Amino acid sequence: MNTQKIAIFTDLDGTLIDFDDYSSELTRPYVSELVARGNLIVFCSSKTFGEQRVLQRDLDIEMPCIVENGSAIIAPNGFWKPDLPGVTESGGWQRVELGIPSSEVRRRLARVESKFGESLRGFSTLMTEDVASLTGLDLSSARRAQDREYSETLSINLDENVWQSLDSLFEDEGLKCLPGGRFHTVIDLNADKGAAIRRFAELWKMQSDETLISFGLGDSENDQELLENVDWPHLVKRPNGSWAGLSGKRIERVNGVGPKGWVKVAKELIGPNDTVPTL
Repeated sequence: MNTQKIAIFTDLDGTLIDFDDYSSELTRPYVSELVARGNLIVFCSSKTFGEQRVLQRDLDIEMPCIVENGSAIIAPNGFWKPDLPGVTESGGWQRVELGIPSSEVRRRLARVESKFGESLRGFSTLMTEDVASLTGLDLSSARRAQDREYSETLSINLDENVWQSLDSLFEDEGLKCLPGGRFHTVIDLNADKGAAIRRFAELWKMQSDETLISFGLGDSENDQELLENVDWPHLVKRPNGSWAGLSGKRIERVNGVGPKGWVKVAKELIGPNDTVPTL
């Protein structure tokens, strides 16, 4: 008998957790309930693995996650069959890498900065105290934000037209620069949240008879690929009460800011009789 497995791919800052204070207080009980019912909660954000593990431990879950804007899928050992293509194991975790290492990203970024004529102030070039000041994180959290394996976060403030003028320079180096809620992030041109979700679904199909039903939640332009690659895409409101200007007819715009919107979707999923929408 073919059964279904629900996977909830969710952005973090401004979606699962509060944009300003990074709190998961509102969503915590619903995450616990959804996991207890056998669903997968797959973080899918620009955050590093170290940052996502802290939040997973805070929520008392151990799940696969998609890190650094789709640069890698990292799962607990045993989640994937070890002989699946592209799956490697190290330190108790399985990895499927889609992006190039951060050392290579930084080398190529240096060439972009040389042509631009100005440093873009990557997190790796800043003191941890400066990153903490920019982000509002404590020093330990700021250090984890700097510890990037596949990307570089840029702290410089530029006008949108200037960022757009840099796109071709990034593309020439095999990179792309993604706007986030606070900062821009540079990653491999071929990596994004949508590519990682498609790869996740391919691997799932190779190893399981369960049909994967995917839900997606995000709040910003950086979540376009995430929402385009799930069965049920949901866009929550930003802190100013507006929705990001994403395209896509299937996207359901949730009337709730950040975690309040996330909870509304979770309640629909849990339902009075644990019913799930039929595709």
